Amino acid sequence: MSGIVLVDRADAERLAPLTSLRPQGALRAGARLVHERWAFAFGVPVTGLVAREALAGFAEPGQPPLLHDDDEVPAGTIVAWADVAPSLARVDVHADAWDLRGEFPVAMRVARATRAGALRDWVPSRELARVVSLSGVELAQPWHVIETLPGLLAADARAIAETMAARPLPPHVVVLGDHPVRIAADAQVEPFTLLDARAGAIVIEAGAIVRSHSRLVGPFVLCAQAHWLGGEGHTSVIGPHCKVHGEVSTSIVAGYANKAHDGFLGHSYLAPWSNLGAGTITSNLKNTYGTVQFAGTDTGLQFLGAIVGDHAKTGIGTRLTTGTRVGAGANVVGDGIAGPDVPPFAWGVRGDVTDIARFTATVRKVMARRSVFPSSAHLAMLARRHAVLAAR
Repeated sequence: MSGIVLVDRADAERLAPLTSLRPQGALRAGARLVHERWAFAFGVPVTGLVAREALAGFAEPGQPPLLHDDDEVPAGTIVAWADVAPSLARVDVHADAWDLRGEFPVAMRVARATRAGALRDWVPSRELARVVSLSGVELAQPWHVIETLPGLLAADARAIAETMAARPLPPHVVVLGDHPVRIAADAQVEPFTLLDARAGAIVIEAGAIVRSHSRLVGPFVLCAQAHWLGGEGHTSVIGPHCKVHGEVSTSIVAGYANKAHDGFLGHSYLAPWSNLGAGTITSNLKNTYGTVQFAGTDTGLQFLGAIVGDHAKTGIGTRLTTGTRVGAGANVVGDGIAGPDVPPFAWGVRGDVTDIARFTATVRKVMARRSVFPSSAHLAMLARRHAVLAAR
């Protein structure tokens, strides 16, 4: 079977700040990236992403390549919408097309070779001979990554645990509950750690570290090479190469991001390369207990914290109000409560804009700390996006 190609929706900007600097297929939903979820469900790799032209040059470790418009997509390739996150369960691959929960088509197998650029206008057919259903979620709004997290993560943590060999747990680790607990052979869990698996599975992946005086409550996934530095986390996923400390509830730290100090992070999403300064606190519940607005839209959710874009930073002691959108590249510093809508590439909260030279210099330093060195094409993409987003 050929691989999978994921296509960004034409209106992918509706998911800002999540998609301001990255394709939809590179977002994290539940415990895994969207492209990883498609690969798991179909048992074949995602061979490319068709993203908006504005993102040309995007490249990161572990991400499929962006296809150029003239690249050929071979016959038999599965083409799918990148804003759909399938469940981590195998699907029937012997079909012509797939729909989401029997509601609307989201993927199909192309019968003949085509150019990647032609897929920007792709619409899955409803007339194909054999259509089967897959389970999963559609990420139609930015807050859906948080709204869908408890359900996705509960299933994900168990599914991932089932792929890992069970081995004796360290004798100094206290475990509560009967859901699976899996610790990779080369992960480190220090003494005075409590793993509470009464409500869901707990997974600590390869090379991850859990420091002493931690309480992790399932469902919970600490991804490869991530460091949990102490405190309590529950119903959360900490992506690869992250460093996290404090109280974290129902949140996604997507990968290559830091929250290394005290402070509450609740019902929030931290995009890659973001960093929360010491003592940064999110509010995830209004004093009225009413529903939360995000970027002027009523989400219908009672709990929603902050959704933070790529390369965004907060200063020490920052307070983010309920339902805050922090734009990509923003540097949030100020004396009061920030939010609810911090523009992309903002410098502070008084209307100033981050200088592109200063921004890219910081990007180089931040990424180098994780042994990632952005290409000139990636840096050029960031500069183009800065020119557009900072001018709004």
